[in-house]
Amino acid sequence: MNRLIIILSLLLVPVFISAQTVVTIEAASPDPTLTVRGLEKQIDLFNNSAWEKQEKGIVLLSTEYKKAIKSTQSTYTAVVINGDMKVIKVLNGVISKDAQPAFSAPLDITLGQAEFALIGYDTDYLKDGYRKFLAENFHVGDVVKLRIDGEVHSLDKVIAFSKGSIPPQIELDNDFLFTVVGSKTTLSGCIANYDKKANYQLFIENRTETKPVAVTTKGLFRNQLTLNDGTNFFNWILKKEGKEITRKSVAIFSKVPNQQQSELVMWVEQFPNAKVLTNREAVATMVNNVKKAGFTSIGLDVKGPEGYVSYRKNDLSKTPYLTATKNPNKQVKDDGFDLLEVVLQEAHKIGLKVYTSFNFFTEGNITVNDYAILHEHKDWEEIVQRPEDKGKLLKITESTRGKEAAKGKLLALAFVNPSNKEVQDFQLLRVEEVLKIMI
Repeated sequence: MNRLIIILSLLLVPVFISAQTVVTIEAASPDPTLTVRGLEKQIDLFNNSAWEKQEKGIVLLSTEYKKAIKSTQSTYTAVVINGDMKVIKVLNGVISKDAQPAFSAPLDITLGQAEFALIGYDTDYLKDGYRKFLAENFHVGDVVKLRIDGEVHSLDKVIAFSKGSIPPQIELDNDFLFTVVGSKTTLSGCIANYDKKANYQLFIENRTETKPVAVTTKGLFRNQLTLNDGTNFFNWILKKEGKEITRKSVAIFSKVPNQQQSELVMWVEQFPNAKVLTNREAVATMVNNVKKAGFTSIGLDVKGPEGYVSYRKNDLSKTPYLTATKNPNKQVKDDGFDLLEVVLQEAHKIGLKVYTSFNFFTEGNITVNDYAILHEHKDWEEIVQRPEDKGKLLKITESTRGKEAAKGKLLALAFVNPSNKEVQDFQLLRVEEVLKIMI
């Protein structure tokens, strides 16, 4: 696992994080079934009143700065977040995406224990986008995340980084969630930013006991664990003088070896993996990890909800390959790589079976206007009858729901009509061309 190495510029402490370290706030995903990670924007200033003199940016103010945050400024958007990283208040948020906030009330926030505020400010709501980001993407009840160089961290860690203090962190060589075959496994890693003179103590904790773990002078550790059948939960805990500094949790599923083992399939969804499985080396690593985890087969998603496919030999349907997506959050460089072909080759090398899965009858994402083939076959659209359309039978894109999705107000996929004979035949063409590849 890559070690997180962060260099802070002393010239900018304590007001700014250095240019080599990026602290971001991540909004909740609008639909976790389509996009796991929400939109992010960099935080520019931490616990400093200088934000009122800046032209634009996002400032984080915690109770360490002050509990009562007031300003005569009214052109701001503010979000208050509690200790569970849940949004509890939004000031000057949008009521409708068709209208900007009024920006009329001066800033007046009182922070409770462990709470903090994010304040966005700029001179141009649409062009600069700082107020817009907070106003449109944060809602009461959302759970959000603070990230340092992409890694999720607590508020305390972020504040420590902003001051130029780099606290120790537990970095594991293992994933935080994995499966093993058998009753034993070894966990290892290191303590980043380790100071051998600081008298740190490392412990591993499960539901029944807590044991000390030896740490080398370089901060390295290694520990063999005995597992129970099923899911095992462990916490790595780092302490100094009896006080907890940081912790990291791990969940390990232990599967008992069985000569009569039934088939176990690992499903590999299309777009969540498209930016990772872009070359043979990445695919080989994936299939080897699947094998080590005790799976016997891979189920590869070869046709996603937008209609794009994960294979190049599409001589029957002529469906575009997944790199043709128009969604900027899912785009991958097209270098001719054929995901299905390489997965078949690498999986068969080590004795894994490969199945393919299809998102039948979904042919587009209305919200982001991303369609592989549906624009060429408008008559294939599903027909819906919804209350807001007063009982009218309409194509999904012509319905009120479809029009609102096209404006970005909600998320909606475009389905095709499964009773349409042309639709049925087209779906079968995809099955046929995949079978030709796999046989």
